Amino acid sequence: MNLIMNDQPVRSSRQLLIGTAIAAAVAALTLIAIVLPAEYGLDPLHTGRLLGLSAMSENKDAITAGEATPADTGVMHAHPLKYRNAHIEIEVKGREELEYKALLAAGEPLLYSWTVAGGEVYFEFHGEPTEGDFPKDFYQSYEIVERAGAAHGSFVAPFTGQHGWYWRNLSDAPVTIILDTSGYYTRLGRIGGGKIQ
Repeated sequence: MNLIMNDQPVRSSRQLLIGTAIAAAVAALTLIAIVLPAEYGLDPLHTGRLLGLSAMSENKDAITAGEATPADTGVMHAHPLKYRNAHIEIEVKGREELEYKALLAAGEPLLYSWTVAGGEVYFEFHGEPTEGDFPKDFYQSYEIVERAGAAHGSFVAPFTGQHGWYWRNLSDAPVTIILDTSGYYTRLGRIGGGKIQ
């Protein structure tokens, strides 16, 4: 009869005790550093403040006490407007430039994705206020790229106004910009001509 011996050493009681003590210490540290600040607002090590966990407890307490709603804490956001989306193909002649923008209220989001069929474009993503106290001809630039065939992203309007793209075709041949948008805008279209949706 052949006996198969296990090559792994049997752990001693001392090793098991040390391992248990280490696991208990890690659990206690996790409780003090993370769970207490996030759940109960207790922050003896100040890790809750550093990691942003204390705000979770404050929001939870305010909601439980009826002093706040999820909307007040930034967890959700109700919109007065109906959600919209669009898929648009924009023909751009050789060396032509144009602007295409969405009208958004301050705080409203816009998701976007666009690609260029047939070449590359120069673009600037920017916004211009339509209301509020702003200097004459004020605009805010969000992104400028010298040569691009696509761009994708999300955006939250910092002020009420027209937010969108200035595109310039870099070649003599025509290109098509395929634009997909989703959000709570009231209007989307070419500035200075073209169809407004």
